[in-house]
Amino acid sequence: MPATEFSKSPQQASIFRSIAIQSRTMSALAVRFIMTRYGRENIGFLWLILEPMLLCVGVMALWSILKGGYEHGVQIIAIVFTGYMPLTLLRHLSNSGIFILRSSKNTLIHRNITYYDNLISRFCMEFLATSAAALVIYAVLIIFRFVEPAHDFGMILAGWLLMGCIASAMGCLYAGLSELSEPIEKFMPAFNYLMLPLSGCFFMVNWLPFEAQQLVLYIPLVHAFEAIRAGMFGPSIITHYSLSYGFGCALIIASSGILLINWVRDRV
Repeated sequence: MPATEFSKSPQQASIFRSIAIQSRTMSALAVRFIMTRYGRENIGFLWLILEPMLLCVGVMALWSILKGGYEHGVQIIAIVFTGYMPLTLLRHLSNSGIFILRSSKNTLIHRNITYYDNLISRFCMEFLATSAAALVIYAVLIIFRFVEPAHDFGMILAGWLLMGCIASAMGCLYAGLSELSEPIEKFMPAFNYLMLPLSGCFFMVNWLPFEAQQLVLYIPLVHAFEAIRAGMFGPSIITHYSLSYGFGCALIIASSGILLINWVRDRV
């Protein structure tokens, strides 16, 4: 068989070259943000991982002291871990979209960089850093036997990815909203905190009265928390979630955010 049959077509070569350029672009944007935010001194980018770790450990210790070892028959430390780390992912990803269009406009002088490159690189960086922090904390909890080993890592991953998709979608929406009016920016972090009592972060749906369960299940964040806890605790607890509903809501929010970004980006 002629050797030329194994060679890549010009179209394939162009696609692979575009992917390589895009990968280098995203990596460079992530490094740029890390250097801008954390500098080159002390531990630098490791703060991306240490910051959520320190906050999560502090919250777990405080709840253990205040509430004892168990809540509704479930370990308090496990409840806080499966609540606070996804919450940290939500906060970091969604808040990273605020004013990102104007803060990244100087990078647009490069032909291969768009607003969406800045958004995606920022989301990927925050997602990977928070995921690394969660893995380190989980490993420590297992080593010192503060929690039982997870029942289903696949379900935990599905719930974690769902939270990442919802948070990234909210980040897209925040990116557009923050450019409409500066006062709006003040309400976005506050909105995240106002959602805490309803998000499923520190409660499980099955603990609520039936009528309340039906209402909170309209909130997509609840499905992410419930899926993560279903993977963590297995059949020892009752969980209520729908991954398809959660991802569908994330798609709707992301589409709204993209439409808004396309509308306001000429104003930046």
